[in-house]
Amino acid sequence: MLTFRYGLFEMFELEVCMKESIEDFALSRSEKKNLKNHLSQIAGNAIEQAKARKLAFKLTQEAINEFGQITALDWLQGFIKLLYTNENKTRASAFFSPGNDCLHRIRQLISESRKALDICVFTITDNRIVRRLEEAQARGVKIRIISDNDKSLDSGSDLTYLSKSGIDCRLDRTDAHMHHKFAISDQDLLLTGSYNWTRAAAAENDENIVITNNPQLVRSFIEKFEKMWSQLD
Repeated sequence: MLTFRYGLFEMFELEVCMKESIEDFALSRSEKKNLKNHLSQIAGNAIEQAKARKLAFKLTQEAINEFGQITALDWLQGFIKLLYTNENKTRASAFFSPGNDCLHRIRQLISESRKALDICVFTITDNRIVRRLEEAQARGVKIRIISDNDKSLDSGSDLTYLSKSGIDCRLDRTDAHMHHKFAISDQDLLLTGSYNWTRAAAAENDENIVITNNPQLVRSFIEKFEKMWSQLD
């Protein structure tokens, strides 16, 4: 099961990396790359970012006090820029039905997936979406689907067909409905909203989807998906 909690060990590794990079009061290209790898794990997490920022100011103050190196402020400026570099790249957009905007964006998300696509939806009956899923599978995209057990028995449900096609599908086994409607593409792009993956959702219903690469939201939905997936094993 994947986990994205930034624990004590990871924070210790980040601290070591920061201390090594401030030794010469500058950020080399390799140091920037190394720090980016660590900081990407806390992108969008305000609490962990605040800890890293506090540590950066502490290390800078120590460098100035001990060595009189005002140039450590240049290191601090560079580090803060790295810390929040992903914040400026966060994107989100909304789409609505009736109409084909939601459908087109779901199909686009599937088509743009390169490695993995995790889907957790109440029902799938729209063969226009199913065709894109088949194409993604043929490209080598690892697809996992969680859906509601009762709705999988409905006339027009494509879950049995997708499962027989080799796509890994798991069904909720509780008496209540599995009513989520979200998908995660390549573990960095989230699609969620009220939209069921049906023709009626496009043609008749008032529905919505939101798509975002917000790291904190993406991580939350990944953790939820992984928890549900493991419980249905």
